Amino acid sequence: MKKVKVAVVGCGSISDIYLSNITSGKFQILEAVACSDIFEAKAKASAEKYGIKAMTLDEICADKEIEMVINLTIPAAHYAVIKQCLKAGKHVWSEKMIAVELKEGKELVKLANEKGLWLGVAPDTFLGASCQTAKYIVEHGLIGTPVSAHAAISRNYGIYGEFLTHLWKKGAGIGFDMGGYYLTALASILGPVKNLAAFTKVNNPKRVNTRVGAPDFEKKYELEVPNVITATMQYKNGVLATLHMNSDCILDETYSLIIYGTEGILYMGNPNEFGNPVYIQKTNSEKVVFPLTHGYQENSRGLGAAEMAWSIRAGRNNRASKEMAYHVFEMMHGIMQSADTGKEYKMQSTFETPEALPEGFIGDGGWTRKEESALI
Repeated sequence: MKKVKVAVVGCGSISDIYLSNITSGKFQILEAVACSDIFEAKAKASAEKYGIKAMTLDEICADKEIEMVINLTIPAAHYAVIKQCLKAGKHVWSEKMIAVELKEGKELVKLANEKGLWLGVAPDTFLGASCQTAKYIVEHGLIGTPVSAHAAISRNYGIYGEFLTHLWKKGAGIGFDMGGYYLTALASILGPVKNLAAFTKVNNPKRVNTRVGAPDFEKKYELEVPNVITATMQYKNGVLATLHMNSDCILDETYSLIIYGTEGILYMGNPNEFGNPVYIQKTNSEKVVFPLTHGYQENSRGLGAAEMAWSIRAGRNNRASKEMAYHVFEMMHGIMQSADTGKEYKMQSTFETPEALPEGFIGDGGWTRKEESALI
């Protein structure tokens, strides 16, 4: 199978794991050939480290051999970068979320459809061993019929936001930054949401950067996004779910992702990781570890781009689809709108629940299947 040549745009902190996984041969379908960044020195450093070429975004878009762009820029740049690449005829895999404004995300989905191009959006952690095992448990009826679900996360964005300043700006915050992991994990198993209602709060909005040595040390800034979020969601299949997010808490990250069924309870792993343990609990029993049924247990960022590349070659829709990404994006906007208006938000978009990956592929060197069998 002919490899898909890719260029990475955005050489920030997340780019290392993407480029490391791709250039190490972890994903046989991908070939990294170039990288780009608005800071030329960053692009050159990444290019030298991974043996690829430093290029401008315009040069990447003009290069006919590059089929796919992996967009790892900050959220505020997603719309412009994705649009330019799509208009240049490139398939695009982007870090979450698809854009900042809802209308921008809708426009990008429409543009990709009009151009006949693949567009995929992170997170791809739902393709990892943990979430795929959870999907296996639900689809095989091991907890009966799903009835309700709960997702929660707390961490201290006051600390993270002092060096990743986009986290407290519009289009980010714990909702748009971390919400995608939890909502996508549930969406990949439970399908689309019908309606939702929410409350949000901006706790202690006026801040001072306390990170010694940071360029913005002792500078004042103001949070542009809520740091406390609660929501209730009704899925089209009848499942009721709650979401709780708090980024004005202690540094230690806590998480919970649970699906309650008529015959058992499923405790999913951290949706920001690929291979956390998965537990089930039955009547009159303590929760027990369920063996992971799928591969990609280690940090496999880039898996979504690889699966999309195989989809391009096979001529089918990719699992981390633009439709599911837009639906999750609309959900978070709906949560903000519901909190602002005090009214229930009715979802306008939908998507086809992605099929599970085939079982048995290890993905960490101890392969039991060829990659194309596992990702097609």
